[in-house]
This record gives sequence, C-alpha cells and structure tokens, in this order.
Amino acid sequence: MSPDEYEKKKVEMADEICSRLESIIPGIKENITYMEIGTPRTHRRFLSRSDGTYGPIPSRRPLGMLSMPFNKTDVEGLYCVGDSTFPGQGVNAVVFSGFGCAHRVLCDLGQEPTWPVVDKGFSGFLSYVRDRS
Repeated sequence: MSPDEYEKKKVEMADEICSRLESIIPGIKENITYMEIGTPRTHRRFLSRSDGTYGPIPSRRPLGMLSMPFNKTDVEGLYCVGDSTFPGQGVNAVVFSGFGCAHRVLCDLGQEPTWPVVDKGFSGFLSYVRDRS
C-alpha cells in the first residue's frame, strides 16, 4: 500500500468509526474539534510497540511498572491516562488508570479529600526513582 493509500484508508476507517459512534452519541461527528488517527504502525513508531501490538507489562529493570508515568504531570491541569501509564497494558489496567486519573482530578479540584504531605512526598519519591531508572 502506498503512503497516499495508507493515509486515505486511515481516514476512511476513522469516518466509519465516527459513523458508528454517531448512532450511539448523536452529534459526535459535528462536535469533533481535533482527531488524530493511530494504527499499529503508529504504535510501533511512537510507542515502541513490537509490530504495533499491546502488552506485556513493561520489563524495564529493576522497576517494571514503577518506571511508567503516573496520571499527574508537571504541567498543571494536564493528566495522562491509558496503557502507556501506570499500571500498564490490558483492559483492566487501562480501566484502573482511568479510575485513578479521575480520582486524581477530583482531588486536585478539591472534590475528594487528600493528604497533601503524603501526596507531595510520594510524588517526589516516584519522580526520584523514575529519573534514576
């Protein structure tokens, strides 16, 4: 497949997915303000996934999953979620990542109780460990 055919096929598939979603969430297509289309080739290139596949969990020694980014970033209001964040790949892990991120956002908005000293200490410790792995 030529690069032009590949790009065309990506757009066709994205349109098909959006059309299917439209039947469940009316108006979604007209409210999309930005779309980026990813494929297994995208995953291989930008996520270093072997053949664009998912899993297994990270094997980076000695920290394994602790070397993965958590939900909160150094940019205020910017959060990470998904299989490239802790706790990693797989449906259950991604769901847990989303749950953890939603909880972190609620804490940061003051909607859930927090322990600021523990949060700051734990975040600092994880940053220290990750920076040296």
